[in-house]
This record gives sequence, C-alpha cells and structure tokens, in this order.
Amino acid sequence: MSEVQNSRVKKPYWGYLLLLGGSLALLAGAWLLLQEPPRPAGPLPTAELWTATPTPLPTATLPPTPTSPAEGIGIGSRVRVSGTAGAGLSLRSGPGLDNERVEIAAEGENFTVIGGPVEADGLTWWQLRDEAAPQREGWAAANYLESTGE
Repeated sequence: MSEVQNSRVKKPYWGYLLLLGGSLALLAGAWLLLQEPPRPAGPLPTAELWTATPTPLPTATLPPTPTSPAEGIGIGSRVRVSGTAGAGLSLRSGPGLDNERVEIAAEGENFTVIGGPVEADGLTWWQLRDEAAPQREGWAAANYLESTGE
C-alpha cells in the first residue's frame, strides 16, 4: 500500500474515536445532572417570613366634638360657645350643615336662644341671637353650646 492510501485509512478511525468520546462525555454529564444531591447532616433550616409593619398616616387635627348636646338649653335661655378649641362655631342661615354660614361665633361668646330645637344631620340645632348686636343671629349645633344657667 502506498503512503497516500495509509493516511486515508487512519483518518476515519480518529473521527469515530472523537465521536465516541463526546457521546460518553454527554452521557456522563446527563447522569451527574440527574443524580439527587446528598442531604446535609442534621436538621434542615426553617424559613422565616418577614413582613413590614405599616406606619400610620398623620390625620388632620380637628376641634374636639363633644359627645352629647348641651343640657338645660331651651328658648329664652342664655348659652355660651364652648368646645371649639378656639376655632369658633358656625352660625348658619338654617338648621343643618347644608345651610349657608352667616357668622362665626368665637369661643366664649354668649347668646340668647330664640328658636329650636331642630334635628338635622344627626345634630340638635338652636337658633341664637347676640344680645349686644340683635341683628346678629343664626342656627348653631348644640354640641358646641353650654348653658350659662341664666
């Protein structure tokens, strides 16, 4: 056989050997991937669940609302504006929150009751008149009135 023929015969064997080696490497890799990993010695760790604690949002500061209407109020009695924390009391054109505000009575001002009581918007309303300025009058919620005892 000539030298050229010898080199042709040897080349295909190397190709088969490379193909066989690659196949064996793929099989070995697949076998390793499919193996179950060894378990650690001792107890398994326990997961901890962490949650965020909500932070309360700030709320607007409103004047305190007394829980019950003032007692001892009736037509002809004298009353004082009280419990508004300095914000004053709205005097309205009629009983109820939907009526127009005509005045704001300051904390501590005195009035004479000239009408009422009327229930509206979950409140008891009294019609008031300022003794010092009789043209100044309006309806006010009893929650912010206290009897002067006069």
